[in-house]
Amino acid sequence: MKITARVKNGIYLVSTRLFQFFIVLCLIGGFLDIMIPIVEHSTSVLTKKFTELQRPAQIEPGSVNDVIEKLPALPVLRIPGIEGVLKEHHSPGINISADGMRSNGQPLPQNVKSTVFLLGSSPAWGYRIADHQTLSAHLERNLVNTRVENYAGLAQNLAGNTLRWHLLDKKNPKPDLVIISGASTDIGLNCHAQYNIRNVKNINHDSKNFYYNLYKKFLSKNKEYDDFICDTKINQEIAVEQSIIAVKNAVNFAREQGIPFYIVYLPTPYDGFSNNENLLNVGEFGAHLTTKQHVFSLHYKALLELNIPELIDLSQALPPDQVYFLDKGSHLSGNGNKILASKIADRIRKDYPSISE
Repeated sequence: MKITARVKNGIYLVSTRLFQFFIVLCLIGGFLDIMIPIVEHSTSVLTKKFTELQRPAQIEPGSVNDVIEKLPALPVLRIPGIEGVLKEHHSPGINISADGMRSNGQPLPQNVKSTVFLLGSSPAWGYRIADHQTLSAHLERNLVNTRVENYAGLAQNLAGNTLRWHLLDKKNPKPDLVIISGASTDIGLNCHAQYNIRNVKNINHDSKNFYYNLYKKFLSKNKEYDDFICDTKINQEIAVEQSIIAVKNAVNFAREQGIPFYIVYLPTPYDGFSNNENLLNVGEFGAHLTTKQHVFSLHYKALLELNIPELIDLSQALPPDQVYFLDKGSHLSGNGNKILASKIADRIRKDYPSISE
């Protein structure tokens, strides 16, 4: 009987201690759940203030610091097969007409004799920079009596570019020249980190629970990101093949239109030629840089093997003396776009003097 009583007392004591320990964990967890968001918000505010203090008092126009700090929410049209066509919008530095054309931030050229359409993705559109700093704005300033209309979109692949051209052709007079600046777009879209929705039971529940986050960080085998879809050889080959097929289709479509065109390879931070030191500590950029450079080199080699006469290769156009990329998405500063626009304008003057006169 005494042993039974001792066992019961032992079980009671252990249960009591476990319950007390559980209560303490709940109190600690609850306290941290309250404090962590406060600390994160305070850290974010202090970091922002520190960054603002670190920024040069006089920002060089067109540099990587000369950007739109608070990018407004940009409404997007829903068009089958075409991503990122923007609705009419007007805010400081960003002005978009009803047909999705972005302003060049400057008066229209006088005595317009030629019209150029610019198609592409967000680097061509001018993500995070003002109207007057975009590729189309600089190109228009490089050409005489020529209007350059920026119909690029956000995250818009080559198939979307050609569909956009098709729709514009139905509503507008034919331009004198079309520039598709998407020769490096599809490979970039194919090989970027994607959010792993499969491993998140409730995507709206971004838990701040201290213990859940400890589990997710140290014990969970699920990853929040499919870090890098091009981390295997087979995926790299598929990514390159799709990108090259997209280029071929775009070129074939453009040739069928019967008007002059170029397909442009805009530089990226992964070509191995440009200065990207400002991006090395950004997110997964540094972790995947070597692999992405390898994938982009495969794509670039396959692209050159196509021997496309209409190709303008700007992969090595940016000098290494300073940084021109704003982020890992290949978005360029105003100065970067100015250099590229000059190169494109030189090619236009050489091939089609009548357009630039």
